Amino acid sequence: MNWAFILSGCALLLIAGLVGADSVTSSIVCDGATWVSSSVIGQGQTYAATLFTTNLATLMRDLQVKDGNVKTGTVVESSGPMGIDEYSGQVTNQTDRSTGCVFEVAENRTNTRDEIMYTGLMGSGVYASTRDLQSDKTSSTTMINGSGLVLARASSKDNAGNETTHTSDVAGNLNMTERIIFGGVE
Repeated sequence: MNWAFILSGCALLLIAGLVGADSVTSSIVCDGATWVSSSVIGQGQTYAATLFTTNLATLMRDLQVKDGNVKTGTVVESSGPMGIDEYSGQVTNQTDRSTGCVFEVAENRTNTRDEIMYTGLMGSGVYASTRDLQSDKTSSTTMINGSGLVLARASSKDNAGNETTHTSDVAGNLNMTERIIFGGVE
């Protein structure tokens, strides 16, 4: 395949702004190959995504980081092979601060930990997801329609010792929707 054709067949619109927060929005339409990657590493928060497509494809991504919150939106549609790797995780330290006495032993409490990961290789289809990492809550909505293999992993452990785990392994022609909320009040 000719690289000049691949590059000329791709249209890329990238808008990045900085107004008291970080924001990246991109829209890509391509009749060739694309590979995109995004990541945010903050105080106790991590978001990372890598996506690739071939053939005729559209990718739309939105990443907002403001006031310690991370919000993302991703929509990918490809008529050919597509790779998905999206991860979000959050750790909150629940250890009480010392009152100032040097000899006081700090109360030992477990951290709150949330992780959500989707990875897959599809022959064609649509992948759409949103992620919202707030100080008290981690949430995800994922919708997938197409053919291929998708693996989902999610886990949460709170400071009371409660643990929640979720796995989904789906292969073949698939249509799946999952909503995951850890922490917070809905």
